[in-house]
Amino acid sequence: MFRGTIWRPCRAFTLVELLVVIAIVGLLAGLAIPAIGRAQESSNRAKCVSNLKGLGQGMNAYIAESGTFPPLLESSSRGSSGAARDWLTILADAGSASRPTQFSENKGKNGLWYCPSALKSQKANAGNSTTYSYSSFAGGQPAARPPKPPTPIPLITSPAQMAVIMDGSWNSSEGFGTAGADRMPLCCHPPSRNTNDPSSSVNICFMDAHVEARKRSEIPTSSTNVFWTGQN
Repeated sequence: MFRGTIWRPCRAFTLVELLVVIAIVGLLAGLAIPAIGRAQESSNRAKCVSNLKGLGQGMNAYIAESGTFPPLLESSSRGSSGAARDWLTILADAGSASRPTQFSENKGKNGLWYCPSALKSQKANAGNSTTYSYSSFAGGQPAARPPKPPTPIPLITSPAQMAVIMDGSWNSSEGFGTAGADRMPLCCHPPSRNTNDPSSSVNICFMDAHVEARKRSEIPTSSTNVFWTGQN
């Protein structure tokens, strides 16, 4: 006797079931995406802290050798081109940091000199070689040895309170540049298009090479504050 296979029609999803599945998937994605974003920002912040510590150590090596902070900019016959050198190139020429290149060449992938969160906060200028700012109050100042007479410049008395390198100050015409009481650093962590975002903070490397995160509102705007001068 012939025994055939009994055919039964497949049961399809109803529209309601399909909508429920889509809703559940959307809910799970909504929970996962912020967590992934927070993990990415945590990684970016850790890289930024590592960069700043490396630059702080390089700065201290330069100071130990020269007795002064590197100038913001100098015209010198030293170096490969004999042209004006900025503080980044001065540190590199001294062997205290890797060689910087312009953003138009490296697109922010030049390791030590770029903060991933800063590049998400604002756009770098093509000529920028870093997203970090060097304090305009530190540039060229004596730090480790007394200045030669007759220049009675006080030395740094509070290195742990003096900001030296930090997440960069920024404006639309120049991109990232030096920082000071008159040109405050950019809020980068987490990335924000609002340069004064109260929920975002700034990573700061102090003269003793330790790094802290501070809210923009916690950074002094007085040029005589120890935060900028290193002198109580």
